Formats: sequence, C-alpha cells, structure tokens
Amino acid sequence: MINKIGKIRDTYSIVRKLSVTNNSDISKAFLDRVMYNIEKLPPLGKEYWWFLFFDDKGEKPAQLMLMICRTYGKKMIFNGKEMILKDFGTNKIQAVTTAWFYDGQKLNELGDTNAITEIQGNKIISEISGQKVVFSGSFPNYKLKIGNIVDLDIKKSQHLYRKETCGGFFPPFGMGWINIDSDVEGTVFGKKFKGKGHLQKVIGVTLLGPFNWGRILFKNGSVARFFYLKARKNSKRYFRTSIDFYDHPGGQIIKFDNPKINVSKRDDFWIIHGKDYDKNFQITLEAYAHRQFTMKGYGLLNYNPLNYNEYAVVPREFHFRTKDRKINLNDLGGGVGTFEDTYW
Repeated sequence: MINKIGKIRDTYSIVRKLSVTNNSDISKAFLDRVMYNIEKLPPLGKEYWWFLFFDDKGEKPAQLMLMICRTYGKKMIFNGKEMILKDFGTNKIQAVTTAWFYDGQKLNELGDTNAITEIQGNKIISEISGQKVVFSGSFPNYKLKIGNIVDLDIKKSQHLYRKETCGGFFPPFGMGWINIDSDVEGTVFGKKFKGKGHLQKVIGVTLLGPFNWGRILFKNGSVARFFYLKARKNSKRYFRTSIDFYDHPGGQIIKFDNPKINVSKRDDFWIIHGKDYDKNFQITLEAYAHRQFTMKGYGLLNYNPLNYNEYAVVPREFHFRTKDRKINLNDLGGGVGTFEDTYW
C-alpha cells in the first residue's frame, strides 16, 4: 500500500511538472521519462499515447493515427467492446490500442485491440489486430513499426516548433502532456510515406468534458493550433480557450491572450474565428475523412459514452492579423491537419 501511494504521488509530481514547465525548454531525459513510463493511476486517472502522421502530398493527404489508451479501473467499453484493464506491475499493462489510415481515397481501420502493452527501456511494445507494434528511440529520433504494414523513421524537424510540455494542475485534478513534432519518412501499406509526425503522451487526473481541438500544418512550416472546452456538445459557452500560431519564416510564436472564440459547422466545413484585444484569427477547414471512437468508463459519472471524433482536414481559408502583420492562406501555401470534436 505504501509503495502504491508513493507511485501515485509520482504521477501527480509529473503532472505538476508538465503543467509548470509549459514551454519548449525541456530536457531529452525528461521527455524520455514521460514517454517511456506507465504511471500509477489514481481514481479519475487516465493515460494515453497518441501518434499522428501526415503525408506531404495530394489534395487530400494521407494520414496515419495510432493510439494506446487506458483509464483507472478494471474495464472500459471502447467502440462497443469490453476492454479489460490490468496493471501487471512496473511498465506492463493491458489496455486499448487503436489505429486508422486514410490512404488518399478512403479510411482504413486497423482495428481496436485489448492488447498487452509493455515498456522496455526506450521502447514501447504492443499489438493491434495481430500485428506487433513497436515504438522506439529518443528525442529527436524515433521509429514506429506495425507488423509488416508500417515502417516509419521519425527525425528531427527543421521547423520552429519541435517539442514542448503543456498542462494545468488544480489539485486533486490535473492534466499534463508532451508534444513532439518531427519529420517522418518510410512506408505505410507498402507505399512511400513522407511528411510530418506529431507524437504526444498525456497523463491526466480529471473528468473529461466536451471540447474541440485543431492542429494545422502549413506547407511553409508554420503551425496553427486552437482549443476550447465547452459546456456541452453544441454549446457556445467556452470555459477555456487557446489559440497559437507558429510563424516559421518569421521565427516567432504568437499566442493569443484568453481569446474569444466562435465556431460553426456547415456540411463538411468547420469555421473557427478567434480574437483577443489586438489579434484576429479565422480558419475554414474542410473535413475529408472521419473516425469516431466511443468510450464508456473513461471518466467518473459518464453514464453516456464519450464520443471522440477525429477529422482529417485541409484549410480552405485562413486569415491572421495582428497590429503589424497580415497572413493569409496564399502566404502559407496550403496545409493539412486534424480537428477533434468530443462530447458526451
């Protein structure tokens, strides 16, 4: 019991450190500690690895997503299937692995598996639909293999945005995560894949509520991100909002100060507008692929399943303005990204 309490304290300590750091000034050793460790989860605890890869060509670029996730408790319902959750001791668990691949024409589901996941040094070993999953390496160089269908080399990005920690800590609740941006090259289903990768590890002790999150990579190396936590699925009341724009040619990271956000959806298009006292942001995203996950048991009192929707998107309009800058989609050369719509 004393050992268990000590490990839970370690989990809170990591969440606190992630939320306090909140920048890119983080060591390789700390990134490895977060990426290659399975935490001891308290009630409301949850943990996941989320790896997303974008190809750099085509009107509707190929995308690959892999997620390994678990929550506190003995089981959860994932996409209608009962998934057993076990902790076998140091860095070995039974959890959920899921993946999908949009190949430029259609979305291919790689399946949902109640897999044993184990960490051995700087290596995560799991399984999905009979295919062995191995993620390995250390910042900035990693490798992902999924059986004989995925073989990707993940390398240091030449762009401004490469690594960071983020989070918030309001004891006994909190959530923290690492983001790593990379260049990626290899093969997926026997075809050449070259573009960008986004690696994320999340540790949380919190309820999950409805939110939207988007991340768009532009061809000139710039990145736009936005997030808003809302009261319910179609609510226009937002509890927490953020907008960041990473201007790669200008070598500048521009963060909005508590922005006001307005969101609307028309058919396959999401329109997001945000502003603070001296900055204005508007983007129109066209969704060209959609994958939904339903999760029951991924938070306390969630009698209804959590619907987690991922959309592969391309920007069709972009306008960004500060007191001395104006940037539009032509300046950025187009882009590709992911938009998330999550609700009970």
